[in-house]
Amino acid sequence: MLPNAVVLAANVCQSLVPFIAMSAYLPQWGKLWKKRATEGVSLRSWLMWSFSSSFALFYAVVQLLLNGRGWPLVVSSLISAMFVLITVSLILRARRMTPGVVCNRRC
Repeated sequence: MLPNAVVLAANVCQSLVPFIAMSAYLPQWGKLWKKRATEGVSLRSWLMWSFSSSFALFYAVVQLLLNGRGWPLVVSSLISAMFVLITVSLILRARRMTPGVVCNRRC
C-alpha cells in the first residue's frame, strides 16, 4: 500500500486537472464566442473527444463504486466532459450564427 502522503499528493494533482484544462479551453472558447470563428476547428474531433471524456467518466465512477475511493477522479472527469461539451456547443452555435457557413458532411 502507498503511503498516505503519496495518495494525498495524487489526489491534489488530480484535483488540479480541471483548472489546468480550463486554462487551455478559455482561449478557444473566447474565439468561438466573440469572433464566431470556427476555421481550423474540427467538430468531428471534438465529438470524438466527448465520447472519450464520457468513457473516462464512466471508468472513474466504476472505480469509485468498486473501491469506495476516487472522488477527485470522478470530479475531474465530470468537469472535463463538461468542458468538451461546452466546446462542442460553442462550435455549433458559431457555425449556426455565422452567415455564409454551410454545414455539410465535413462540418
